[in-house]
Amino acid sequence: MRRSVNPRRCVACRRERAPREMLRVVRRPDGQVALDEQGKTSGRGAYVCPDPQCVALCLKRRLLEKSLKCSVPAEVQAKLRAAVNLEECDALPDAAELFEEIKGTLGLARRAGELIVGQDRVLGELSAGQNLFVLLTHDHSVTLKRSIDAKNAGAHVLAGVSRLELGQLLGLRQAQIVALPVRSGFAEKIKGLLPEGGNAVE
Repeated sequence: MRRSVNPRRCVACRRERAPREMLRVVRRPDGQVALDEQGKTSGRGAYVCPDPQCVALCLKRRLLEKSLKCSVPAEVQAKLRAAVNLEECDALPDAAELFEEIKGTLGLARRAGELIVGQDRVLGELSAGQNLFVLLTHDHSVTLKRSIDAKNAGAHVLAGVSRLELGQLLGLRQAQIVALPVRSGFAEKIKGLLPEGGNAVE
C-alpha cells in the first residue's frame, strides 16, 4: 500500500508542497539549528520553497525564527542563500512594501477597465481562450489553484498579501484572484516590480 505524504507549507509564500520538494531548517532536540539536507533529522522543522524570492522573504522577515521560535545562525542562512543562488546583497522588498508599489498599478488598471476581478470572471476569461497574467493572494484556495491548473494557466503568488488586503484595495470584503491581459502595459509593469517576475505557481 502506498504511503501518503503530508504536504508542508512554505513559511514565506504559504504554498503547500511535498516535503522532498522544499528546503527544511530544523531545530534539533539539543537546540542546534541546521539545514536538513536529507530531510531526516529529528526535531522541529520549518520549510521554505527552493526559490530565491521565498528564501529572501523568509530571511528578511525572520519567518524561520518565528516558526522555530529561536534564532537561525548566519551559517545556516548562508547555506539557504547558496541553495538558491541568492547573493547576500540581493534585496527583496517586504511584502507590505511590495504591495504598496504594485497596488497603485492595480488601481489604475481597474479604473482603466483592464483588471479582471474574482474567480468566476478570471476562470471565464481563461475558458474563452484569453491569455492572462494572473495574480493570487498567498492564502488562495487549493480548489482555485486546481481550477487554474486545469486550464493550463500559470499564476503568480503575491507573497504576504492576503485576501483581505487585496479586497481592501478593490473595495471588496475580500478577493483572492485578479488578472490582466498578458499584453497589457499594466501587466508588464507589475511583472517588473515582482522579483523574478513573480512567484510562479507550477
